[in-house]
Amino acid sequence: MRFIKPVAALVAALTVTLAGCAAPSGNPTAATSDDAPITIGVVGASSPEWAVYQEKAKALGIDVTIRDFTDYTTPNPAVSDGSLTANQFQHLLYLARYNLDNNADLVPIASTAIYPLALYSNAYTAVADIPAGAQIAVPNDETNKSRAIHLLAENGLLTLKEGTGIIAAEEDIDGAASKVTVAPMDAQQTVTALPSIAGAVVNNDFVNDAGLDPEKALAEDDPSDASAQPYINVFVVRAADADNERLLQLAGIFHDADFEAALKEQSADSAVIVNDTPEQLQQILADVTTSLKG
Repeated sequence: MRFIKPVAALVAALTVTLAGCAAPSGNPTAATSDDAPITIGVVGASSPEWAVYQEKAKALGIDVTIRDFTDYTTPNPAVSDGSLTANQFQHLLYLARYNLDNNADLVPIASTAIYPLALYSNAYTAVADIPAGAQIAVPNDETNKSRAIHLLAENGLLTLKEGTGIIAAEEDIDGAASKVTVAPMDAQQTVTALPSIAGAVVNNDFVNDAGLDPEKALAEDDPSDASAQPYINVFVVRAADADNERLLQLAGIFHDADFEAALKEQSADSAVIVNDTPEQLQQILADVTTSLKG
């Protein structure tokens, strides 16, 4: 069963509705030159879709290096400083927060998919079985932690204080009225915590490699709902590269049939493919940014 997450404050703010490493640049604000090597940062480079991606890029005459990251904190700074040409690992809400916090100008030029965020447990088979006082692991980065907290609240495990917005943190939880507590940790560690904790909200990046079955998730949000727009995953470049011809060619590969098939297979068919224009994505990013500013 899918659990739809209403995010009323955000929906009101949104105005668009729609379903090796290269050497750092001497001037990271300058556009990438036509002959510069292209390196894309991802989380989970061993996933089969990236082999498909590189083959498709080569067919276009473009050599692409895929650089693997194991955390979410470094791929954006690496694009900002020119160490990476682009990255593909994050959703729009994460990107908006990064740009705000770092006075950065990264922009999306392609979308891939929205993935459900789900609650898993080794000990329990239903949300109702989780006992009072249990602890649930959640990702510790701000935006995914917030998404996880909202998911737990929607399923009756947490109670949020009145006025809590799209970004929810520990201080927004009404502990006395909540059934469980949360344990924020590195997103990858939520999987390894499962044997010793009541449950964990696990980012899709780590579900397949951990051998988790999305069909056995206790709860998940609904990636097909309009309120999930901030969680569209995107291909990101510096603003100076938004019109780069080679990068726009590479952006098109994300909607090649073979790549989409590999992406869906890797996600156990849970990914909801999103094919929006750069202009649509940049407008959603702007609206999400506005909502974060309050």
